[in-house]
Amino acid sequence: MSVIHAPRKPTLDARTIIFPVGVAISLLVIFLRLWYIQVVKASELAEKAAFFRNTSVTRLAPRGIIFDRNGTVLAGVQSRFVLTAVPYYVNKNHWVLTKIAKLLGIDEVKLQEKVDAARWKPYLPTTIYVGVPIEIATRIAEAGEDLPGIGIESQPMRYYPDSKSFSHVLGYVWVPNENDTKRMDGDGLKPAAYVGKLGVEYSFERELMGVPGSDHLEVDAKRRPTRVVGRDNPVPGDQLILSLDANLQKLALQSLSGQVGAVVAIDPRNGEILCLASNPSFDAGLFDNGISADDWDKLLNDPNRPLINRAVAGAYAPGSTFKLVTSLAAESVGKFDPNRTFYCPGYYKIGNRKIRCANHAPGLMTFRTAIEKSCNTFFGSYAVEIGEDAIRAEALECGFYSKSGVDIPGEQSGVIPTLAWVEKHRKPAKWYKGDTANTGIGQGDVTVTPLQMANLAALVATEGTQYKPHLVRQIKHADGQIVDVKPEISHQVTASQTLWTALRGAMTDVVESGTATRAKIPGIVWAGKTGSAEHSRDKTKKTHAWFVGFAPVDNPQIAICVLVEDAGHGGDVSAPIAGAIVKRYLAGGGSKALPNAATTASAPADSGALPSDR
Repeated sequence: MSVIHAPRKPTLDARTIIFPVGVAISLLVIFLRLWYIQVVKASELAEKAAFFRNTSVTRLAPRGIIFDRNGTVLAGVQSRFVLTAVPYYVNKNHWVLTKIAKLLGIDEVKLQEKVDAARWKPYLPTTIYVGVPIEIATRIAEAGEDLPGIGIESQPMRYYPDSKSFSHVLGYVWVPNENDTKRMDGDGLKPAAYVGKLGVEYSFERELMGVPGSDHLEVDAKRRPTRVVGRDNPVPGDQLILSLDANLQKLALQSLSGQVGAVVAIDPRNGEILCLASNPSFDAGLFDNGISADDWDKLLNDPNRPLINRAVAGAYAPGSTFKLVTSLAAESVGKFDPNRTFYCPGYYKIGNRKIRCANHAPGLMTFRTAIEKSCNTFFGSYAVEIGEDAIRAEALECGFYSKSGVDIPGEQSGVIPTLAWVEKHRKPAKWYKGDTANTGIGQGDVTVTPLQMANLAALVATEGTQYKPHLVRQIKHADGQIVDVKPEISHQVTASQTLWTALRGAMTDVVESGTATRAKIPGIVWAGKTGSAEHSRDKTKKTHAWFVGFAPVDNPQIAICVLVEDAGHGGDVSAPIAGAIVKRYLAGGGSKALPNAATTASAPADSGALPSDR
């Protein structure tokens, strides 16, 4: 008997279904990924591939040269040897930095820090030290492969022929920090390897930095350079010609030697700054290669604060030099009278307090003799008669309590005790008659900068016109185009010729026969005003010594302010310094044409008795 078997139907279980579906999905994912890479991301990946095949190394542009008005180089450029390191090789051979540090006599840790900062480009050379002496540079270059990853290059670096006399004016350059980067980003600039810090170097970064060059390199998969495929040459920065006279600057600092103070000299006809000296100064050379921690601590902890530019940032009571403003205020309210007389008994009494005079015997004072002898009684009483509002308004009109806009950073505005100032700084916000008298003689809460006082002298010299002070006189671009910095009027004061004639005559008397006879210059008639300002309740401390003036009196070419801290009478200390500087300037012919060299070379209210200010 035969048995007939029916054919079996295949059974489908989960494993049978999952496997082919899984394979299909995997193939689909691979296909989509390939499509995404080859179609969607093709251009981006091609760009990345090109980047990893090529890279660029920046070449430093020569920074623009800075000259004084006579063609003297104040900030130049010179080739210096720099030490480079390839991080990959140096980190594989740690003994290399030990040997280099010993050769240079520096801390190995500092070198390693700079190597570590460049670890993002492990196979490219990075600068780790600037200013390698030629003997050591030669030894390193000759060592070759015995110092793996180490190289010597020559770069155009900033240098200062006189690194002390112009440091407050010029500033210095060093590697950019975070603040520099933010500032330059805001100006639409990309920081160079070195940027300006302080002074003209800071203010004129755009002009001075130039355009860096580049070496375009081909690299292998490990980012190791294989060959140079192109080169863009750097473009030098613009040249700056300053209005500064280097000889005056050096003389001013020599005159201030051993003393703390400032000298500012201006051409009253255009606002060009001829001298801007602050003492003590600092050595910009200390910042070469990065200032050491010890040197930085010394500068910061020096009681004389050499980093402060007293010429623009020092705020002082002006003393009797402010009587010029009081005179202008009297004119502004119609109370100026050159024939006004006032009897001075040797003091001016307000309530139970006395403002004293010590420069002259008791007697009748006219406006002219009051300026000549610096009579506090005359001007204290004058201030009360005029009123505080008039003095405040005139001071603001003359440019006080605001920055002048000078073309270097760090300027301060000083203080004129306006009503808003009194409400903010006094509790209760009261103003006394004694405050008005003190303000009229430049004491109390009034503070000014030496630059502001030089501007005041310039305003009197021009009989009412004050120009914005500036240091940069001319800019020469790398393409040869020359741009002159044009004078800009900042303040104008209207007064009668009677006032200007009386003020000029009285200030001439100050030098000829008054409190500033030590400023006399043979053959030159010029005008001035002295001041001695209290600044402490300690009566054993000497006053700050002031002098302001302009010369020659009939054709002013220079206006000057000299301030010496804790020095005594302005006529004894500051006046002779001013006389020497003015004499030097006028002996040299005064203002000169633009140099050819630059175009071819690469207290509480009613504070009581005050000494007479002279």
